[in-house]
Amino acid sequence: MKMNKQRGVTMIELLIVVAVIGIIAAIAYPSYTDHILKSHRNQAMADMMKIQLTLEEEYNNSGNYNKSIVKNGTCAFCESDPNRYQLSVDKTGSGQNVYIVSAIPQKKSGQDKDTCGTLSLNAAGMGSASGSSNCW
Repeated sequence: MKMNKQRGVTMIELLIVVAVIGIIAAIAYPSYTDHILKSHRNQAMADMMKIQLTLEEEYNNSGNYNKSIVKNGTCAFCESDPNRYQLSVDKTGSGQNVYIVSAIPQKKSGQDKDTCGTLSLNAAGMGSASGSSNCW
């Protein structure tokens, strides 16, 4: 008697593949979201440096800082998503050359889950973060 062998995938093999895909997804997704948060943070930091350079250039040309280059949390030449970070330039202290550029993470986009929190860059070029200390 000749036996016919059926071809195909057994249910066990299919369950093993689904389990492996689930394990890979459980590891990869948090890493992916961390990468997205970090890339938006890096873009906000780059924009903060652009704002600082523009402020210093304005100061060299006119003797004053034009803090109005940031309006409604964004600036014309910035590339960061205003739904991720709201940018601001504020005067700090009583000097002409005292300012701080800030990037505040926004809750609606999930950027507030970034461990760095609010990013700040002062007139001396020193960066800081309200959360983790190794963000700059």
